[in-house]
Amino acid sequence: MFSKTILASSLIAAVSAHQNFHQFWVNDETPGYQVGIRMPPSNSPVTDVTSEDIACNVNGQTGVADTVAASEGDTIKVQWDQSGHPGPITHMLFGPVDSAKAATGVGSWFKIDELDYVDGKWANEIMGAANMTHEFKLPTGLPSGEYLLRSEMLALHGAQTVGGAQFYIGCAQLKITGTGSDGACGPEIKLPGAYNAEDANIYIPNVYNGFDPTNYTAPGGPVGSCGGSGSTAPVSSKPSSNSTTPATSAAAASSAAVSTSVSIASNVAVSDVAAPTSSAPVASVTAAPGGNTTASALPSLVFPSTFQTSVVAAPSTFQTSVIAAPTNNTAPSAPSSTGSVGTIKKYGQCGGRNYLGATSCESGSTCTVMNDYYSQCV
Repeated sequence: MFSKTILASSLIAAVSAHQNFHQFWVNDETPGYQVGIRMPPSNSPVTDVTSEDIACNVNGQTGVADTVAASEGDTIKVQWDQSGHPGPITHMLFGPVDSAKAATGVGSWFKIDELDYVDGKWANEIMGAANMTHEFKLPTGLPSGEYLLRSEMLALHGAQTVGGAQFYIGCAQLKITGTGSDGACGPEIKLPGAYNAEDANIYIPNVYNGFDPTNYTAPGGPVGSCGGSGSTAPVSSKPSSNSTTPATSAAAASSAAVSTSVSIASNVAVSDVAAPTSSAPVASVTAAPGGNTTASALPSLVFPSTFQTSVVAAPSTFQTSVIAAPTNNTAPSAPSSTGSVGTIKKYGQCGGRNYLGATSCESGSTCTVMNDYYSQCV
């Protein structure tokens, strides 16, 4: 069963090898594309579980200007780049702290959400059928304060070797209004420290041959609770107001693109977006910070649901503030795995049965056979 997932994944690895967490919503309201998220310098994975990068990714100890308002019990929706790599998604909280911007994320976390393997599909496949989004609720009983929200997608296609599992991580800054008291939430884990490269859910020697994912549980321990109230399964909820700067609720979009002009704070730049459509799967194009544009085709083989064509302009500068801003409802695309002409970046696909792409790896990596269907630059 797992091997079928790996086979399907290998067919789109060239366009979905790496990924980042780009946007989130609080009760269907978003502060904007990459707003409030500590973006890493690249879309490469973390593979050293003993590194401090395992907390909030490379350069993840440095805060960003904006911290986004939420309340206990609110529905959070995250959106990632497309991924053909099988594995779970988990969410954790770090806090409460006086300042999310100043928090490094190195230390104590507690898990609030987990989606592993359900009805024959891994989390990445389930998310792919929902425009690469996933929803969950903040637990009730949270103490009021500022937090880091850690979103982790673990890719298991290389897990047959020690150190081969790939951790994709993004941290967002939240200011949560709650009713709990300090120390009410747990169990807590330490990052780094809680993950071991040889843990049974990280190192899976038979991942391509006989592995049964139905009882798989992601790293980080069980989903915790705050005074006995834990997070629930993914849900949808209607927009609700926050206690800070008013925000515009998300609306169902038609097939026509909508340009939205938003004033998030007194000197926040305007963001232009294309609203989602209900069209059949097509290519997704993203204009990311720095002017780089990437594009990818989203095959219906693994991701059978609908995707929209969208152009996303990343926000410019923001002032330090706690915000809740209007919906952008945009879908980032999968970054290219191709390096210089004729070469493949590290961790990209470089071979395998029916593979037609480049086979030379960029300097510092070698094309290594993982199985008959997938070779990777490592």
